[in-house]
Amino acid sequence: MNRSILVVALMVAAVSPAGAQQRARAGSTLVGAVGIYNANGTSRISGPLDVAEGREITGDVAVLNGPVVISGTITGTLVAINADVRLRSGARIGQDVMIVGGVLTREDSVSIGGEVRTQAEMLRYTLDGERLVPEEDRWTDWRPRMDRPGQPRGESYTDLFFVAARTYNRVEGLPILVGPRFRRPTNWGRIEVQALGVVRTAGPVRWDRGTLGHDASFDLRLGVRNGLVLGGRAFDVIAPVESWQLTDTEAGLATFLLHNDMRDHYGRHGWEASLGGRLGEEASLSFVAGSERWRAVEERRPYTLTRDTERWRINAPMDVGRLDLASVRLRIDTRERVRSPLLGGWYVNADVERGSGTITRDPGPLLVFPVPEEVTYTRGFVDGRRYNRLSPGTELNLRIVAGGSIGGDRLPLQRRLSVGGPGSVEGYDFRRNANDATDLLTCGGIADWSGRPALCDRVALAQVELRQKLDWSWYRNGEKWLRLRDLTPAWVIFADAGRGWTTPKTASPESHGKGLPPLSSFRTSLGLGLDLGDIGVYVAKSVSTPKEPVNFVVRLGRRF
Repeated sequence: MNRSILVVALMVAAVSPAGAQQRARAGSTLVGAVGIYNANGTSRISGPLDVAEGREITGDVAVLNGPVVISGTITGTLVAINADVRLRSGARIGQDVMIVGGVLTREDSVSIGGEVRTQAEMLRYTLDGERLVPEEDRWTDWRPRMDRPGQPRGESYTDLFFVAARTYNRVEGLPILVGPRFRRPTNWGRIEVQALGVVRTAGPVRWDRGTLGHDASFDLRLGVRNGLVLGGRAFDVIAPVESWQLTDTEAGLATFLLHNDMRDHYGRHGWEASLGGRLGEEASLSFVAGSERWRAVEERRPYTLTRDTERWRINAPMDVGRLDLASVRLRIDTRERVRSPLLGGWYVNADVERGSGTITRDPGPLLVFPVPEEVTYTRGFVDGRRYNRLSPGTELNLRIVAGGSIGGDRLPLQRRLSVGGPGSVEGYDFRRNANDATDLLTCGGIADWSGRPALCDRVALAQVELRQKLDWSWYRNGEKWLRLRDLTPAWVIFADAGRGWTTPKTASPESHGKGLPPLSSFRTSLGLGLDLGDIGVYVAKSVSTPKEPVNFVVRLGRRF
């Protein structure tokens, strides 16, 4: 049996006690906020709440999908879920302030009788009558991220010594970010600045670019909820070639625990500037331009819990050179709009990139001497999802992923694509189709490229799943006896279909001309499993390649 396993364990990237305390507090904030919302006697408001000066509300108040503006008095606890809170001068809160999925702004002369607890991540939920039921939470959604611009992360802060970490991988080990950061919300928007150094822990550790890098950025928001966003960034980082199949947490844990890095990496050194607009946290459109120098990087010697003495899969070859890049990026996320069947339930992440410059292409297995060449390419990518609630406990969810070259010269290796394995066609192992005569997963053909890189100029993937919640109770005497952040069990039946191809049309069976290849050529798989909220356990079997053995897959949270 092939095994594509991602094991759930303690997050390796917890590098500071303060970070652990912050995550623990976030968990208790969610439980407490939902408990107060559902408690008898709580005043529940759906939509905006404005308590004027001189007005008093007795008892606990819970607001869903605010915003909340308080100038008067609330004698109990204020709970705001998926809502920003502004406490004006003279506001009085008798007990605690608990905010889930929002930002707190407080003026001078504000009185709070208890403590302030915030959790930046928004809550996905359903309403069972007046009762709020959390759902669809993923472990990856709770982990603090440095790569989610536009996502509110609580109150203002100034950290002169901030420590964080990114995804564990075979090139960097655990990349640690150290440096100052500054964030201030204002009555006209928000400003955020950070200047972080990157220390890569994979051996050998030296005083060079293999060990040290940097990532500095600023973000200026004009408008409290809607408005313009201006940003800039200067960086010297290691970036993944493809990151859309697996979450960062899954990829990092598979690397650290199983000695299996399911991504390729390359070096990026340069700058970028961005200008965009946003509608709350549901939609954003941005224009990004910059200049980068790309370099190839090699796998190093990071520590792993298993198979530590084995050799790593070679980090795939990459093209080297300097490119000027310009892109348009669109993001839409209305999964929180459970009461809006038409506008709610959508997730779209799309971008179009145009690059031009001089690169030296890696020749791969060909015995030729590479020479620099001028290239100009255009690449598009879209990940679109639709979540459909058929009944209170039943969902039919769809996902379409398509991307690749849409004009110009052939894509650099850093922009090629692949399918197959966890996160795409799960009836196949990661970039392996030994029982297929034609390689439609990586488009490598008969050539033996080191490291099995992604070589497809275009890919297309469709996924569909039917899920039904199970009526299990994880509570005993009112207390949850299994302490995970989210445990909402459901059975899942799913189907995947996808393939990659090269362009233009040649005699190679992996190539195709204009349009979509014949649907009969797509690699397909069927599967079923049990989703426990934080953890999902699945079995998948290839349909298009009967000789392919059954795959056993463990995912963190939902498949998509």
